[in-house]
Amino acid sequence: MSMPGKTFAIHDPRPASGCGNCHRDADGTPVCRSVSAEPCATPALSGPQDQLARVLAALSQDLGCAADGAGLVRSLNVQPGEVDLELAVPPHCGGIELADTAFQTLRGLLPDTDIYVRPAA
Repeated sequence: MSMPGKTFAIHDPRPASGCGNCHRDADGTPVCRSVSAEPCATPALSGPQDQLARVLAALSQDLGCAADGAGLVRSLNVQPGEVDLELAVPPHCGGIELADTAFQTLRGLLPDTDIYVRPAA
């Protein structure tokens, strides 16, 4: 007598309903603050103003975020020879693709620089 096989999913097969980084409505659904007319958190920026402006301009073009990084960039630290970028998205729900795009953008913009791109924990 044979038993029908069971399939066990190793990941959640349901599509993600958002990054969950913003707030949640009454039924628990993630709601982006920019969609609900609430301001997104302003990123923490440090480094020379001209370099910050150049990096944010490139990131906003390639990632499609606001010119000041609000809503997607949590922090950006530009120092001689090093850039540290933290995105306000978790590593799932497309966050890892955004992190890779940000890394490639920074690598093209600052070729001789140590680059660290981290999605939100």
